[in-house]
Amino acid sequence: MVIKAVSLFLIAMLVLAMFGKLRMPKIGGRKSSDKTLKARKCRKCGSYILGEGPCACKRQG
Repeated sequence: MVIKAVSLFLIAMLVLAMFGKLRMPKIGGRKSSDKTLKARKCRKCGSYILGEGPCACKRQG
């Protein structure tokens, strides 16, 4: 009984996944957004700078 319920659940998940792929086709692949290209990076450590303040590596020492 439990095996039957688990198999029905997995079949239902498979059907939902197939419909999800049909609904949202991949158009042109993944491209980085403009926000990622314009994001500020620290020249010293290479991490992204959040907010207006300095990088975390400059604040430490």
